[in-house]
Amino acid sequence: MTLKDTEFPASSYDDWQEQVKKVLKGKPVDTLHIKTLEGVTIKPLYTDRPDQSDTHISRGWKSKAQWMISQQAQGERPEELIRFADEELKRGSEVAALNETNATLFNSDQALDFLTLKDNLHIYIKSSDITPWMAAAKKADITGILGKTCSDHELNENWIEDIITIDQVQPELQSIILSSLPIHDKGANAVQELAFILMQASRVIQLAEQSGWSAEKTFSKMHVEFAIGSDFFTEISKLRAFRAVWRHFTAQYGVDSTVTISTETSAFTKLTQDEHTNMLRSGNEAFAAVLGGTDYLYVRPHDGFNNVSSSQAVRAARNIGLILKEEMFLQKMIDPAGGSFYIEHLSKELAEMAWETLCDIEAGGGLSAAYQSFMADVQATRDQRDNGVRTRTKSLVGMNKYAPAEKNRIDNIPDTAGYAWDLLIHKVQNNPVRKIGLLTLGELKDYKPRADFVKGVFAGAGVVPEYHQDEADVCIVCGSDAAYDQLLAEAVQSKKPDQKFFIAGKREAEGIDGSLYHGIDIVSFLESVLFAGTGGVNHEA
Repeated sequence: MTLKDTEFPASSYDDWQEQVKKVLKGKPVDTLHIKTLEGVTIKPLYTDRPDQSDTHISRGWKSKAQWMISQQAQGERPEELIRFADEELKRGSEVAALNETNATLFNSDQALDFLTLKDNLHIYIKSSDITPWMAAAKKADITGILGKTCSDHELNENWIEDIITIDQVQPELQSIILSSLPIHDKGANAVQELAFILMQASRVIQLAEQSGWSAEKTFSKMHVEFAIGSDFFTEISKLRAFRAVWRHFTAQYGVDSTVTISTETSAFTKLTQDEHTNMLRSGNEAFAAVLGGTDYLYVRPHDGFNNVSSSQAVRAARNIGLILKEEMFLQKMIDPAGGSFYIEHLSKELAEMAWETLCDIEAGGGLSAAYQSFMADVQATRDQRDNGVRTRTKSLVGMNKYAPAEKNRIDNIPDTAGYAWDLLIHKVQNNPVRKIGLLTLGELKDYKPRADFVKGVFAGAGVVPEYHQDEADVCIVCGSDAAYDQLLAEAVQSKKPDQKFFIAGKREAEGIDGSLYHGIDIVSFLESVLFAGTGGVNHEA
């Protein structure tokens, strides 16, 4: 038999389960299941696809695999913003984009300068004040998006009047921006983001109907924007799920309407410490956005927590989009993630859960009536996220794990995923802290694993446990369980009256003031250990 004649034996799902049970030593396969923040159960293996056709709307709703690089202009004055946008257009960005804060800085003359940067300029501008932009738009050759967000649950007649004005001046522009950014930045999960978009759309349609617009016309003016977080497969599936629920949603109004989607890499996931790791996060998030089917991509500079990013950060952010488009050829494919059994299942479950959430809210009187309870659910999700970050069961590389001891000084702390650690670091930088030392028991092989764990924990706060036992206010005892059995009692006898002794590992012993181990609230532990007048609490998980 030659190598070409070799055949690989077929294996069934049952065969796989039997092998897994052997590895798990009798534990059920269910122990490998993981539950997401949305409540979706993730299995370790998918061998079939959901019951849906290859032409299902999640697989794509546009005839061309085209998406645009849409880097937002930065600056403190309109002149700077115009110059920035011009440079971005020359260096690969395809859209002249302004966020809501910067767009309100312009008068009508400055707005005209921005809108006439080039002929047939494609724009993406959000502004709470459209007056200067409407005066300029009458004289400009533009396409794209110029509008107002509607994430505020209390929309009013003035809001819809502005939308009507935009339509009268530039009827080809999309002007109604449905955005998930406000709740994404508060820690919402994917299902909550999807439901929030649909709730906004429902509210806008009601308001527009009162002004004489049909549902079909209102849908034609809509654009949707998402922030893309760090959970790669969930974020791909979020965009795919949105296409399914959007088609189902518009069908309730007798309309068959698609909508353009813009994405931006998440501000919530970006960290103030070891900020270059943010470039990796942005690359991951941008990749997910493109695979999910975005139409516009904005990659946030890795030092985006500053008011104005460095030129290097701006260039690196732009180049992420260019690499995805020019080197990976992702502008040539529609729904490249489609066909993955895992992604297909996850997309379907997110869509169904989002629709169920929408139905519950509509039954309760809509977004205005249910807003407080909905935001309470979002806060509960944020609390889950924060708990994971505080306990280090959710890794933030460079912040709560694998963190450099040297820290950036951040005076204005952003409300992001690393907020609890930022507060702790700020407190360490601005207050005296106790002297921390390690007390190692046994040989190197006995204490090194736990000593490395302890050093990693304290590095997250910007503290190095470098003091000798005689100098330390607090000693963290490190060793193996066997070393503890043999040597701990003697070590505790050396404890000074004013010293605190904590032990690495889940263990209690006489003379020990607390324990440090995987799963406890690490931030609370560090606060109790580092600052005078605290400590002595036995921190349990």
